[in-house]
Amino acid sequence: MQRLAIGWLVWELTHSAGWLGAVTFIKYAPTIALGLVGGWLADRFPRAIIVISVQALAVIKTGLIALFLWLDLLNLPILLLLELLIGVGIALSQAASRALVVELVPTERLPSAIALSSIVFNIASLIGPVIAGAIMVTINVVACLWIITALFAINLAAYVSIARRINRPSATQGEPMLRAISSALRHAVAHAGIGPLLALHLAFTLAVRPLIELLPAFAGGVLGGGVGEVTLLTSAVGIGAAAAGLYLGTRRQEGLCVLVVYAMLGLGLAMLAFAEAPTLLIAAPLAALVGAGMTIRGAGIETLIQLASTDQLRGRVLSFYGLLLNGGVACGSVMMGLLADAIGLRLAIVVMALAALAVWAWVYPRRARMTAALEARR
Repeated sequence: MQRLAIGWLVWELTHSAGWLGAVTFIKYAPTIALGLVGGWLADRFPRAIIVISVQALAVIKTGLIALFLWLDLLNLPILLLLELLIGVGIALSQAASRALVVELVPTERLPSAIALSSIVFNIASLIGPVIAGAIMVTINVVACLWIITALFAINLAAYVSIARRINRPSATQGEPMLRAISSALRHAVAHAGIGPLLALHLAFTLAVRPLIELLPAFAGGVLGGGVGEVTLLTSAVGIGAAAAGLYLGTRRQEGLCVLVVYAMLGLGLAMLAFAEAPTLLIAAPLAALVGAGMTIRGAGIETLIQLASTDQLRGRVLSFYGLLLNGGVACGSVMMGLLADAIGLRLAIVVMALAALAVWAWVYPRRARMTAALEARR
């Protein structure tokens, strides 16, 4: 809901794909500077407290946007400042949030738990835009933002209610921050599976994730639609993502690495086809394929990294995953937005997809070694 509401609000304020990318950059760029610090925090301090603090910040941030818009005081600089505020929170809490699942489920159920988390997220991504679009069309954006604020407050209460189950002593207490980060970095780079997997993760995050952020520009600027068209495309992404999550949650975990590698090939090809979609009728099913590929990529990579990492290193290694995720979204959104303003959004999508597929071609011959290194422990 929030992504659609904020995205459409920025589009209404600027009518610029570049500004849509810039707002996304400002939200996720702090991960580049602070993401690794967040991983160290996740391994040293109670992860639940970190996550709860940032959830409270999300309630405040969304409430302030709604309040300023209601008072007709919201402008682009204020919106950028609030997005930067929550971006800092995301940077410091993302590793803790991802590592919490290990404290809630047995190790043997971790792949299914991560897949279930992806399903829940993507069902919300499916339902959220529909609800947000309906509220924005029938009432207004302000009402939508107030409802989002209330939902964040409910989410905060849920985290507080389970805090006792997910608080535990840190595994790296007393280790200096820089030494702790460097040891985890050496582990990730030297690992025969994690290193190439993170390279693929970065390439496709740079290329594909910004496309989701720029759907308002594609629907409004390329297809000539409005809120309804944005809602449909965003929902199509959610449908594909939810279906892929259900598949991941029910399949046997053997061969996950190979599945992820081939899913990325399909994701790149689907993105190329989406770029050339002439109508909404063709773009929507292609958006669903993009959503499916994104889920297999994201949930699959996270599962493989979680299982290949020791508990002492998990928070920091996941912070590399988060750094590339949010840093890639930040940089990729600006790159795609600027490209779109210069050469058109369709061609910008093609350029980014081809770049990601070039990295895939480099990683593909390494898939056997990756599988042996990532899945041996199971």
